[in-house]
Amino acid sequence: MKYGFNALRIFCEVSDLELQDLAKIESNMTMTHAVNLVWAGLKDGARVEKIEFTMTPDDVADFIDDDASVIEQCIAFFVKSFVKDNAKDVKK
Repeated sequence: MKYGFNALRIFCEVSDLELQDLAKIESNMTMTHAVNLVWAGLKDGARVEKIEFTMTPDDVADFIDDDASVIEQCIAFFVKSFVKDNAKDVKK
């Protein structure tokens, strides 16, 4: 799983959102947004690892049915990917 700018691009594309809409998602996340966010992170992680990725958002929803904590874990990982704990973590 990887959350970076490309995963955000994928998420926005499949969710029909613009970049400025991302700030609104936190308080208005739909089930579709949650599934798409998990899917985008998995898809981009597979791309980076050069692993074939065949899951669809529906497959991810089925996966979440088995363990609903996946959404919370992915959102926490998403936030951690973009919020650095201290200045030394910031890339120069």
